[in-house]
This record gives sequence, structure tokens and C-alpha cells, in this order.
Amino acid sequence: MITSSDSYNRILESYDTLPKQQKKIADYIIRHYDEVIFFSITKLAAVLEVSEATIVRFAQNLGHKGYPELKESLTNYYREYLTPGERMKRSIKELPDDPLKYEAHVNKEISLLEQSVGAIDNKSFIKAINQIVKADRLFIFGNGGNECLANHLAFRLSRFKMKAYQHSVSGKNVIERLIHIEKKDLVIVYHFYKPTIDFRILMDVCRDKGVPVLLITDSLIPPMIKGAGIILMSLRGSLGTFHSQVVPMAINNALINGVSSKLGDKAVNALEELTDLRRKHYFSSMNLSEDYE
Repeated sequence: MITSSDSYNRILESYDTLPKQQKKIADYIIRHYDEVIFFSITKLAAVLEVSEATIVRFAQNLGHKGYPELKESLTNYYREYLTPGERMKRSIKELPDDPLKYEAHVNKEISLLEQSVGAIDNKSFIKAINQIVKADRLFIFGNGGNECLANHLAFRLSRFKMKAYQHSVSGKNVIERLIHIEKKDLVIVYHFYKPTIDFRILMDVCRDKGVPVLLITDSLIPPMIKGAGIILMSLRGSLGTFHSQVVPMAINNALINGVSSKLGDKAVNALEELTDLRRKHYFSSMNLSEDYE
């Protein structure tokens, strides 16, 4: 049987030559190893909306006898490469220089930023800015490590006197937040790697209510992007490594500056009002410098 690493490499090497339906399979496997290894062929076919025969042909194109052999190879690859410990090892191994050198880490981040320039279509970026500006309210969702991204964007946009609300919720609490959204609002979501149950619920509710969604993600597979009106691709590093938040934060900063430019005097006046309030109610009474942030 083909080794686990060979199987993964063959998916990458053959990707550009795969038929459209088989590319969907490859995309999903690359992003969802930890799910696919538990899927039956029937389940995988249903998730991707392809036939079981297409999946069998995909496995055979990689040199496997069929789906069971492909699944076994993927399971072995996950055990060898994608556990937390292995991800850390791979992250360190990818550094071209000594991992104790700060420069090595910075250069890796710079490389991701450079790659991100071509990953986002400028039409989508402008559309995102326009959608943010015209929305009545902004509901910004980000859980776990993405909470800081959602909080940062909400904090900066609220300084422009925009109604921006950050949410980091899961389980039934997701529904508690979603009962408030309406068609004239905009939902902004930071979600990476794979669609979780909470993410699917969020997207389903937005679809049912007709609420537009701006999705910032690193995955373009159908289950992830279905229902998103605007998608900003955020590169975070290679599969099997600990991912960087540098590019998502760069997208944040670009959106904030773009919105500020679009608002013009409205944004400037809001910030000046904030400064006046600080001067009147805080700096004078506390005898503090106005440079305080």
C-alpha cells in the first residue's frame, strides 16, 4: 500500500490535473483530515455532494485500490503528522534558520504577508468595505484564538461611532445572539480550517434571515464558503503547523483604514469627539497627558 506521506503528496502533486469534482474531494481532505478519517464513503459523498463513484475514482487516481485503502492511508498520515506535537515539530522544522532567532520567525511572517497580496481579490476587498459602511449594525464573530481578531475589529470600528458588536460564543448561546440580527445588518465571521457545528448554525440562520455575511477564512471548500456573500482569503501557513494570525490581523487593519477612508469626515469627527471627551472628563481631572491611549 502507498505510504501515508506519499498519499498526501500525490494529492498535492495531482491537484491541478484533477477534474472539478475530484478537486472538491482533494480540497476537503487537505483541510479536514481529522473528519475524513472517520467518514464512510457514503458520508463523504453526501458532505461534498459528489457521487461515491467519483470518490472511488479519486482514490484510484492516487494509486489506491479504493476508498478504504485511501482512508487507511489518511488515518496513518494524521497520526504521523497532524497531532499537536507533530504540528509543533513541523512549525519549527519549516524555519530556515535557528528557531531561537527572532529574525527567522519574522521572515516567515513576512513571507505569509507577501503571499497574501495575491490571495485577496481587490473587488472583494472594496465590496467588504462598502458593506461594512452601509450596514445598520455589525455583528462580529470569532471564537478561541480568533476572539482577539473580532474584538480588535469591533473596537476600532466602534470608535467611528459604528454599531459594532463582538461575540465569542458557542453552543446554544450562538442562537441567543442571532435572534437580534436583521437584513440590514452585516455579520462578519473569522473561521478557519473546517466548518464546526456552531459555524454551520450561524451561516444557516444568516441565510434564513437574509443577512449578508463577510467571511474571513483560509478554506475555500464548499461547506465553508456556502452562504458567504463576501470572502476574504487569509493565508495562515502550511497544513500541519501552528498557524499565524499575522495575515488575519493585516486584513483587519486594511478594513479599518478602508472604512475610515470611505467615511471621511465622519470618522475624523468621531475620533475628535472621543479626544474632546477624554480631555474634558479624564485628562483634566486626573492631570494626565493627552497622549494617553
